[in-house]
Amino acid sequence: MKKLALVTLLLTTAVSVSACGKYEQVDDIQQYAQNALRQASSRIEELPKVNTFVAMKFEPKTDRMPFVLPKPEISMVQPLKPLDCEQPDRERPMEELEQFALDNLFMKGTISIDGKLKAIIQTADGVLVNVTPGMHMGLNFGKVVRVAPDSVEVEEFISDGKGCWDKRSSRLDIITAE
Repeated sequence: MKKLALVTLLLTTAVSVSACGKYEQVDDIQQYAQNALRQASSRIEELPKVNTFVAMKFEPKTDRMPFVLPKPEISMVQPLKPLDCEQPDRERPMEELEQFALDNLFMKGTISIDGKLKAIIQTADGVLVNVTPGMHMGLNFGKVVRVAPDSVEVEEFISDGKGCWDKRSSRLDIITAE
């Protein structure tokens, strides 16, 4: 009988202790919820004002068509009389490397053929072209002046905007692997 009383006493003590722990957890949760509600912002900001859209009336005879590219502006016509300054030769046929900017051309090396040094120039497309002095390259009427083992010297024409042209010297250096 003593064992039964002892087991009963232990069970009731365990149940009461575990019940107290559950109530303490509920009290903690309720206290946390009350604190969170007190700290929560109850003010709601107003929505920003929406601007009303005002439609514009389209006049097809006077306005530019919205889905057609604009026409380029007409530049001033060059004077008909010959200017007393240096001009590039526009009558000669264009060469292969004149369709690329000098920034898009790369010197890859040199080769000597019949005692003449030729530069190997690579285009942005990966095409290799042999270049000798006198050939033209670049978008600004560039003429190859000199081919050296490590560079190509090019003389370009730069427009001054008034019909005359100034000469500028540029250089393509060989690209070495790093």
